[in-house]
Amino acid sequence: MKKELPDWFKIKGYTHLSPTIQLSNSERIIRQIKNPNYVARYAFYPLIHKIIKERKYKQADPSKHLTVGRRHSHLCIKTKSTLKTQKERPLHYASHMDSLVYGYYAQLINERYEKILKSQSSLNDAVLAYRKIETFEGSGVGKSNIHFAKECFDVITNYNSTCEEVGVLAFDLKSFFSTLDHQILKRTWAKLLGKNELPKDHYNVFKACTKFNYVLLDDLRIGQKQLGRRNGFNESKLASIRKHKGYKCFFKDNEEFRNEIQQGHLKIYNNPFYRKIDTIDQSKFTTRKINVGIPQGLPISATLANLYLLEFDQKIIDFLAQYNGVYRRYSDDLLVICKRSDMQQIESFFYDLIEEYKITISKEKTERFVFKMVEYNFQKQTRLECFKLSLDNIEINSCLNYLGFEFRGYHTGIKSTNLAKYYRKMISSAKKKAKRAHHLHQKNESIKHVIYLNQLRKITTLPIRLQAIENIEEKNLQRKYSLLKYNKTKGFYEYVHYPPNPNKMKNRSNYHSYIRRCCTVFGTDTFNQQLKKNRVIMHKAVYYHLNKF
Repeated sequence: MKKELPDWFKIKGYTHLSPTIQLSNSERIIRQIKNPNYVARYAFYPLIHKIIKERKYKQADPSKHLTVGRRHSHLCIKTKSTLKTQKERPLHYASHMDSLVYGYYAQLINERYEKILKSQSSLNDAVLAYRKIETFEGSGVGKSNIHFAKECFDVITNYNSTCEEVGVLAFDLKSFFSTLDHQILKRTWAKLLGKNELPKDHYNVFKACTKFNYVLLDDLRIGQKQLGRRNGFNESKLASIRKHKGYKCFFKDNEEFRNEIQQGHLKIYNNPFYRKIDTIDQSKFTTRKINVGIPQGLPISATLANLYLLEFDQKIIDFLAQYNGVYRRYSDDLLVICKRSDMQQIESFFYDLIEEYKITISKEKTERFVFKMVEYNFQKQTRLECFKLSLDNIEINSCLNYLGFEFRGYHTGIKSTNLAKYYRKMISSAKKKAKRAHHLHQKNESIKHVIYLNQLRKITTLPIRLQAIENIEEKNLQRKYSLLKYNKTKGFYEYVHYPPNPNKMKNRSNYHSYIRRCCTVFGTDTFNQQLKKNRVIMHKAVYYHLNKF
């Protein structure tokens, strides 16, 4: 009987600098990773770095841009060049063996971290992200951003019954992962283990997270960009390695990898995150750079981010106790609910504490809201409404944006920018289908110049739920997992597929199923009303792009 693999043993399918992990070696690998002496001497591979770009539809800034209105790009006043309004997120991911080491130590840290949180109910309620919090004890079903948002909105509504005006402060930490101070992280990590200094194995993992090296994913491609498009990888080489070596990797062995570096064909970069500090050197002020931050994308990154703010969260909760305030943190999004009269003192305390822990925050992005009961019709009926406070404390009718939802006090809806993103994706899909239909029709006129709505159904309608599969023949059709095995007759490695466990099969999901979950958790049908025009928009997009081509 096969042994159950631990939760942290998660095999990744991507191609990296080192070979992929084979399940046949799992027991040996688990023994090695659980051995502190092995990890203390373990040499980590460089990470692979890429940047994920997310397009933004932003309002023009008159002081910076020549263009007006909301756009995906604006003309810069100084350079006269086009600036794309996009958010860039640097992502670093580890090699396969390294990823397992990070995953195991993330579990060790997380077990101790969870014990501290559960020993204090207020702290346990405050920290929301990167944790599995069950909807109710023993259910095995974890809460999502939908549950967390509803709980916060309920707190605001209930808080209004105890005071006339409810104040809400929303802080956003800037470049959170890339600004963490290494000394604070090291001290907090050792304190969690009950040590003055980190043990050798933990220290080696700490060094790998803070003094990391990486290579650019684009440097592994063939040649340079052509006509603004990135080139692909050497697929014939990758296929040859899979066929004769039995694993996925950019290099056939370590010797080839080292030769590429020594010959200058592959450049190795160091941790790019730093902070400038002023020092006195021979009675003169000088500025030097010190490394900070951890890479985003490692299995241990989220755990370390929560650990870094452990004392920070505790100090905030202790301070808010005297004001009867409520604190919630979802990764780098901080939310405080209190009386309006206490907002100024709490905000000042936050800024001082953030400076103490050497994390950055944009004060101009800090949002202040007031929720209060107001009359909204001629019958003098009242309802809870939201007002945003300007820097001059002028009240502007607005809504609180939190975890993808807009809360106006009397109404909760999906964030408008998220809906716009969904509609843009829908229209983009119709455009691609129209292009393909036009291309096929040009090649063969007997093929109709049409788009079949069944091709777009997974975007516009609810997905079909996966049913439990009863017979073995149908199970074999649902191939999900694979293992590389050597085929003696053919003389090379090949994939052997295994059926997934029907008990662990997840339901297929899309934006409509997400909206349905929102309706279920909030107990309202208002979210469905926001999507009532989706079919109209889709048909208009199909008609427009078909005629355009």
